[in-house]
Amino acid sequence: MPKAYPAYPYVEPVAVDPSEDEIERLIRDMLSQSPAISLRDGGTLDPLCRALNVDVEYAAPPNEILLDVPLDGRAVIWLPRNGRPRHDRLMLAMGLGHWMLHVPNTRQLHPKAGVQALYKPASPRAMTEARRFAYQLLMPQSAFISLWYEGRAMLTAETLNVPTQAVYDRAKDLMLTAEPGAA
Repeated sequence: MPKAYPAYPYVEPVAVDPSEDEIERLIRDMLSQSPAISLRDGGTLDPLCRALNVDVEYAAPPNEILLDVPLDGRAVIWLPRNGRPRHDRLMLAMGLGHWMLHVPNTRQLHPKAGVQALYKPASPRAMTEARRFAYQLLMPQSAFISLWYEGRAMLTAETLNVPTQAVYDRAKDLMLTAEPGAA
């Protein structure tokens, strides 16, 4: 695991305030470039990471860095060594969210600095945006709504291979009610 403060200068990702439509379009474009990659089955994100040229590594605690983009090296998403698969999948999608949403803009604003997305950032805005990206990537709205009303949180979490809490958070974001037609 890299140190939180490496030898090269770094900055945390700069938030870009994307709309839901912009995130959806970015995901659609990203997935259209790799048609063999399917996320519908709740499978691994490794092929998507390879397609985006992002490495995945595992580290022992403390796990401070989610995404590390050195000045002259490959981007790495760091996951806890003894993490839970569903949580790892969500964290991996959040790292990809930082990579897709924030790194290009941050690099443009800070060309002589690396980028590190921390698990506990100084400002939560970029992390919130990366989480929104992850939710849309792993729990697309139409599939999510269908699963939510079929079997609610447990079925949705199992089918999409995400933590149950993330399912509840996504339902809240989408303003879904407990039952179809309930107020």
